[in-house]
Amino acid sequence: MANKVNSAIGIEYNSHEIKAVELVKKPDGTLAVTAFSKEEIPEGVMFEGMISEPETFTAILKDLYTNGGFTEKAPVVVGVNNENVILRYATFPKVPDDKLRSVITMQAGDFIPVPVMELGLDYVVVNEAVDDDDQPIVNVLLIGARTPMLENLIGCFNDTQFDVMDIDSSFLAWCRATMEKAVPDEIYGFLNLTDDVLNFVVIVEGDIKMVRSITIPDRAVLDVKKVFEKPAEVTEEEIASVVDFMYSELSSSISYFQMQYGFQINKILLTASTAAEGALLEALNQKSYVPVEIPKLYDEYMNNNFDPVGYSGCISLAKVALEG
Repeated sequence: MANKVNSAIGIEYNSHEIKAVELVKKPDGTLAVTAFSKEEIPEGVMFEGMISEPETFTAILKDLYTNGGFTEKAPVVVGVNNENVILRYATFPKVPDDKLRSVITMQAGDFIPVPVMELGLDYVVVNEAVDDDDQPIVNVLLIGARTPMLENLIGCFNDTQFDVMDIDSSFLAWCRATMEKAVPDEIYGFLNLTDDVLNFVVIVEGDIKMVRSITIPDRAVLDVKKVFEKPAEVTEEEIASVVDFMYSELSSSISYFQMQYGFQINKILLTASTAAEGALLEALNQKSYVPVEIPKLYDEYMNNNFDPVGYSGCISLAKVALEG
């Protein structure tokens, strides 16, 4: 992404919908939303994070493009977040920059419970430090995506007008958006619920210190699906079921983090792109001993035609392309 561009599209999808936003860089350097669209994904098109009906998915992409009025050939960054994407915080010995990828590739299997050969592997350098023996180390966030899922996805996009330049983690895109609003000296936990996975990340002074990606357990799958697909019909009991699962994972994650690092988390920032998000927040706050809130992201892009609520990941993905 070395070439600078003036217009870019961010797309993210899950099991029930796909949405996109186009950002344009204006002459004064500010960004504006010039196009956006959202389409439902019918039941059965996705299965366990894979596109099981490629022709239907491709048709949905074409509808998304046509209905959104996007710029032809604007570069696209696609965000993915499901059980086929693995996030891990890992530490490696410090080596010259030109050798770091080779070291990470050789040792990533120590941190990822899937053979590295089965993944498209990428990483983000978090920081550099020294270990207990005063040896230089590099802390990184590993991002592994199963190759069949990537090939499956790219094949669908190849048959549309969208010009994909990169595939990213939509959860990390949301984290980037949230970090722009975060108070630097506070320690935040970021909790993200989709109908595929629950993600949790802790940020300390701008650095990622912990990351978890949890597949929705069988006991909560139906209730989570309903929260996203039929939020107007969800009952208090179903909300309670989803929140019980979320709180159990959140509580164990906070305890583990605090034992490992000795820091207290000041606040949990929650996102769940569903009309039931407020109900989830209220129920979670009744259980959690750390305050939980929903961050307001990208309000500067709001206008008479566009509300950024639910599109923060797409905006962040498009910004990745525009920032080069």
